[in-house]
Amino acid sequence: MRATFTPEQIQIEEAMVELGAGGLVDARACLEHGWRPPAAEAQLLADFGVLGLPEELGGYGGTLVDAVVAVEALARTLVPTRLPAQLAAIQVAAAAGLDVTPAATGSERWALAADEPQADGSDAWSAVVSDGALGGEKTLVAYGGDADAFVVCSGDDVAIVEGGEITPRESIDPTRPVVDLSLTGSARASGSDSSALLRAVVIAAADLCGAAAGAVALGAEHARNREQFGRSIGSYQGVAFQLADAFVATKAAWDLTLYAAWAVDVDASDAPASVHAAKSKAGQAALFAAERAMQVHGGIGITLEADPHLYVRRAIFGDAWLGRGRWHRLALGRLRLAAAAAAVA
Repeated sequence: MRATFTPEQIQIEEAMVELGAGGLVDARACLEHGWRPPAAEAQLLADFGVLGLPEELGGYGGTLVDAVVAVEALARTLVPTRLPAQLAAIQVAAAAGLDVTPAATGSERWALAADEPQADGSDAWSAVVSDGALGGEKTLVAYGGDADAFVVCSGDDVAIVEGGEITPRESIDPTRPVVDLSLTGSARASGSDSSALLRAVVIAAADLCGAAAGAVALGAEHARNREQFGRSIGSYQGVAFQLADAFVATKAAWDLTLYAAWAVDVDASDAPASVHAAKSKAGQAALFAAERAMQVHGGIGITLEADPHLYVRRAIFGDAWLGRGRWHRLALGRLRLAAAAAAVA
């Protein structure tokens, strides 16, 4: 694994930081007026929607690391874009050998349908997508309300679905509108791949890492500017240590996520375990960092007037999307036990 970013990845990060400069303003607008895409949405989807996709499939080449770098940088300001969901859907479909041309060319908006209402990332999938048959339900389908097609996952099986009964849901994160999807009819195409969903989970982890980094930055900025007893509150250890702990947790989660993205790309033996660890750690880091940012802001931090609660909302949603942290920790434990049993046998 390369230990540093390539020049191209640095450029991707810089471009995303620039495009996401007004993200918090857009996120607050979603809270007050309902979800609306940012002004740069068309550019984001056209220029970055196929990151990490092979050229023969309509992408720019590169790796999954390119995609997670973009998602993390954009999430720092909570930009209300469908890009992470679109990237996840395309990555899953491509891994399963399905034609992603409509999404890759921008003619269709795709949404990823993986979570199920009766389970928390359970191994017991109720949705049926194999052999073109459809059935079951999916929940927490981000940006599904205006999607042209859904990429539906059921274990290793993946299908592209155009229809289904959509029920809007209220989302705790106004920048991430969600729907429930009841599957009916037949699939446009279907395939299978054991690593397909892992790619989407890594992207979800990167989104959480970005939110965590943004929360730390928000708290640090307030700590530098807010004065109490004649000095900035960041000079007090009780404040500084909170942000330092959040920074360390965020850095650990981001390192795990980058490794997981690389491991999935090269089909490393520890890829599943790395993905579970990254998603779990990223959820914990985002929740912790958002809470610390709120605490550093003091009394105003818990009000709707301040921005920390926007990061809390993103962290809660992100931790639930594509399997809650506790399920990923359970899945990781199972993998470790299986590996230990195999070594003894």
